[in-house]
This record gives sequence, C-alpha cells and structure tokens, in this order.
Amino acid sequence: MAEEFEKLHPILNEITRTFTQLYERQKDVDTLEKLIKLEAILKVKLDEIQAVRAKVENE
Repeated sequence: MAEEFEKLHPILNEITRTFTQLYERQKDVDTLEKLIKLEAILKVKLDEIQAVRAKVENE
C-alpha cells in the first residue's frame, strides 16, 4: 500500500517523509539539549563534591 501511495502521490510522499524526518530530528535536538543541561548540573555538583572532599582532606 505504501508503494502504491508513493507511485500515485510522489509529492505528498516526499512531504510526509520530510515532516517525519524533521519531527524525528527535533526529538533528537530536544534530547540533546536536555542532556547538555543535565551535564552542566552534574558538573556543578561534581565541583561541589570535589571542593568538600579537598576541604575535608586538608583539615
């Protein structure tokens, strides 16, 4: 059925494929942005832990 649609409506098929690819890419971009934010939070927490560890070791 999909092959029939491609043959009968090549332009609509390409539009559908393009929208699908854009949607999938947007999900990847959103996930990447969330991971970057999480990485920043984790770096701050790691720096805090390392600072406390250094302080405890120096006492």
